[in-house]
Amino acid sequence: MSMNPFKYGTIVTGEDFVDREKELADLLREIRSKKSIVLYSDRRLGKSSLLSEFMRRNSKKYRFVFIDLYGMTDKSQLLEEIVEKTTSAVLGKVENIAAGLWGLLKSARLRLVVTPEGKLGIEPFKVEPTPGDITEILDLPEKLAKKKRKQVVVIFDEFQEASSFDGVSLLKLMRSRFQQHGNVVYIFCGSKRHVLHQMFDEREGAFYKFARPIELGNIPRVDFEKFIVSRFRSAGGSMKRDLAAEILKVTGGHPYYTQQIAHELFDIARSPKQKQDVELAVSNAVEHQKASFLYAWETTKSSLQRKYLVALAKEPGGGYSYEFIQKFGLRSSSHVQKAEKSLEARGLIENGRIVDPIFALWLRSLA
Repeated sequence: MSMNPFKYGTIVTGEDFVDREKELADLLREIRSKKSIVLYSDRRLGKSSLLSEFMRRNSKKYRFVFIDLYGMTDKSQLLEEIVEKTTSAVLGKVENIAAGLWGLLKSARLRLVVTPEGKLGIEPFKVEPTPGDITEILDLPEKLAKKKRKQVVVIFDEFQEASSFDGVSLLKLMRSRFQQHGNVVYIFCGSKRHVLHQMFDEREGAFYKFARPIELGNIPRVDFEKFIVSRFRSAGGSMKRDLAAEILKVTGGHPYYTQQIAHELFDIARSPKQKQDVELAVSNAVEHQKASFLYAWETTKSSLQRKYLVALAKEPGGGYSYEFIQKFGLRSSSHVQKAEKSLEARGLIENGRIVDPIFALWLRSLA
């Protein structure tokens, strides 16, 4: 029996990676120009897969330092991770690390340790890091890149979390150091788009105009249709383009849900022939997500916010028009603005639309 060729909920590269050639080319062009990047993406749009594929394709030319801020609670953890990941990526073997760091971390009160598995580790800060500690560590990627004559790319995932560590003071210090680095390019990304916009696009933001913005949207439908058909064929099945198009009508090219529904469809029939098969696959996908949708709904305590979610699910981009507000009983434009702000902070909506297309489908089923 052939293995299901569609993967979702995990990082994919190589033959499992779909399209994104434009985004890959944009990333490479900016890095070649030594221009830092802020990558805007909603959740489940394949940001991690894009970055993993980019690193895979360009690993011979660049040394990549990947730092995930998700789950970090303070700046000490971030600083420790910068040291550990940078030294591992640039210096490689443990025996090279002590020699490579000699003289580069003169004042930072960090101790390098080797774990029982033979990997490099950092003994955590026992006291609050000083401005001198922070500056020295932030400059480490640049110093190592220069010393080893390597082209280094540092990727910060879930970078919006840094804004909660030490207010804007840490962010401003990071910018002041990074803008002096001529041998390192930085990629900033995260799943809370509105926070990243505040940091990079608003005049008061610490990283205002520091990085070139790249938007990660849905994958073009034509490319995804070709991918679905080819993957069915590669697994010994068959799939007509018109049925692949039915999947894309539901997902709009959303990577996670397109792969999930295609996965469900492959389990239903290796060579689906009718639209009802796609409808059943969609129904199965919604059912699998039902628990998370219920949680999002039940933790939305405001009745007005619930009404606004249903309204946007039915009429995306309804905005603040009098007709839209009256039709869905949203009281006034000021009430809508308040509801919108709260829902954006939770990552449920963005620019007057439901971020998750299957959540929107589920919301429409409530009415």
